[in-house]
Amino acid sequence: MNKVLGNKKSIAVFVLPAFLIYAIFVLVPIGYNVYVSFLQTDLMSPSKFVGMKNYVNLFQDKTFTGAMKNNIFMVIGSLIAHLPLALFFGNILFQKIKGSHFFQTVFFLPSVICGVAVGLTWTFVYNSEFGLINKFLEIIGLGSLQQVWLADKNLALFCIIVVVMWQFVGYHMIIQIAAMKNISESYYEAAEIDGASKWVQFKSITFPLIKPILKVDAVLIITGSLKYYDLVAVMTGGGPNHATELMSTYMFYQGFRTLKYGYSAAIGVLLLLMCICAVLLSNFVFRSEKVEY
Repeated sequence: MNKVLGNKKSIAVFVLPAFLIYAIFVLVPIGYNVYVSFLQTDLMSPSKFVGMKNYVNLFQDKTFTGAMKNNIFMVIGSLIAHLPLALFFGNILFQKIKGSHFFQTVFFLPSVICGVAVGLTWTFVYNSEFGLINKFLEIIGLGSLQQVWLADKNLALFCIIVVVMWQFVGYHMIIQIAAMKNISESYYEAAEIDGASKWVQFKSITFPLIKPILKVDAVLIITGSLKYYDLVAVMTGGGPNHATELMSTYMFYQGFRTLKYGYSAAIGVLLLLMCICAVLLSNFVFRSEKVEY
């Protein structure tokens, strides 16, 4: 087996089928999307090459620039909401408390529910007339704080971030708990012998050793935040007045409602570039040195 793996030709034979599948279903569509982004086309009538015009028009489009800002806000909001909370709950459940596995399951369950179902459920929760939040505020005597949550342009995007946090914080928590379980218990035993508190153990042992996994988790959060569609489409449709419009929802609108496929493809290319830049930035922020004990 070692001889086979040591032969570059043998490795190429094993890798080639996977690379061909990746090329056909990922690289070719990306390349075609980049090509279409330089055209003015509805994919039915003759196409017209317009060069960078679609990109220039995008940055002159206030709806698109607003959607890009919303996407950036979603990324920052999701990172702030997910990483600290997932780390907090994960560290608690890692301490072998009673019912730990039960709570892990409860936290993880929302992440397996489809986005459409989650969106519909929370639309009723946020409903201004019979929604759970406004009813609860009325019951406890804080009726003056009732809001038309999803119809308020200043609150709508924040409300969606809360839903995203509720749905996926358990998913990221499980990833971090899995990383914590890979840490040798001998480190914690030695720390306890030296009289280290739980906080010191977390700061000096747990956090440094799971930092590479936190980087992966941050990449998942960032890329996930940039491609949200179903939740926003169900809850607000990008409204009110484009307050929750994202690049994905605007791309769908331009491509399938107005049939501006070249314009829509340009949004897709910029979304891809944002994902790449975000991943590179994440790698820089979460860079870690080898930890030795």
